[in-house]
Amino acid sequence: MKSLPNHLNASKQLQNFIENGLEDYSKKRNYDFGISNRTNISCLSPFISRRILHEKDVVFHCLEKYNLQKIEKFIQEVFWRTYWKGWLEGRPHIWRLYNEKLDEYKNKSIKTNYLKDYNKAISGQTGIKCFDSWVEELKSYGYLHNHTRMWFASIWIFTLNLPWELGADFFYKHLLDADAASNTLSWRWVAGLHTPGKIYLARQDNIEKYSNFSFSNKLQLTQNVTPPDHTTYEYIQPDYSNNNSKKINYFLVNSNNLIYDEEKIKYLKSAMVIFFDDQYKDNNSELKNNFNELAKDEYIKWLTSKKIKTQKLLNENEMSQFFKGIDQDFYTFYPSIGYENDIMKGLVQKYSIKLKFIYDDYDLFCWPHARSGFFKFKSKIEDIISRLISN
Repeated sequence: MKSLPNHLNASKQLQNFIENGLEDYSKKRNYDFGISNRTNISCLSPFISRRILHEKDVVFHCLEKYNLQKIEKFIQEVFWRTYWKGWLEGRPHIWRLYNEKLDEYKNKSIKTNYLKDYNKAISGQTGIKCFDSWVEELKSYGYLHNHTRMWFASIWIFTLNLPWELGADFFYKHLLDADAASNTLSWRWVAGLHTPGKIYLARQDNIEKYSNFSFSNKLQLTQNVTPPDHTTYEYIQPDYSNNNSKKINYFLVNSNNLIYDEEKIKYLKSAMVIFFDDQYKDNNSELKNNFNELAKDEYIKWLTSKKIKTQKLLNENEMSQFFKGIDQDFYTFYPSIGYENDIMKGLVQKYSIKLKFIYDDYDLFCWPHARSGFFKFKSKIEDIISRLISN
């Protein structure tokens, strides 16, 4: 991204989209015009995934200009991220199983079964022109259009016959906007593991219609696929009773919640706000790691401007020295199921710290509606918005 990842620039991008792109979003959203022309989409996802822009604020600002029926498709796109997170919150074992399978596929003895094809895929050397181009675009810019992500995942799974888990991992490594729930569950959806009997197959005519690509020869894309057997994962009610917002002395920042809301950060006025490495950096590309660090640095600047004390722990030694000397509760905004959550759990185990969560009211309100399919969740969106506004 060209601009620094902070709330000011995110707000400018949101306002620009509202003024120039939102009205026609539903008609143009499926078209990928290429990296030099993103005027038909919002480009807000890297900000929203870190909550530099909060979903609720994005929805409210859009509805200040247009009624819900006029911009329903965009509002639904915002709520897709909320839905995926809520769905995974009630099925944390799917996140565990995904990572176990990923470790298995990365095991050296198993890797030899598909290593050659895998390396061709991640190097953009499959011979499928559009796919290879998307690989380079993803690596260079940390972004792919949402429609293109679906084509990419379908080709990876059904034409290249590569494990979907490795594709999801490749996306997470490079996408600036990837969060664990949206990324993992979207790949499961394409693979036919989310909705019974439904898979997503990329078609040449669809790619040609909605992208800049045209092909002189017929692409050899797999079209005849039997949907996999469906496994139902029961929803387990999450326990959010550890919800605290008392006087806070120590607050840990996680990359999912770089929150610029002055009302929400009132908890931090008397606290020491701690920044630490909450990413598995080897999981991320250099581009993504740099973006994450820039986002943190911009957040530190903003907190400092609000007279909030911050400290950045730069390495393992500094973390060890800091945590072992404090016998008080630590607080953080709840990071949701994913790598940041895993790392927080690791801190608790490694340093025996007492960690308490502050949950977002928006999440606690929306997530219980995400127990089953999105279309059931979608039917609740208008009511959810009305109740959020009234609150």
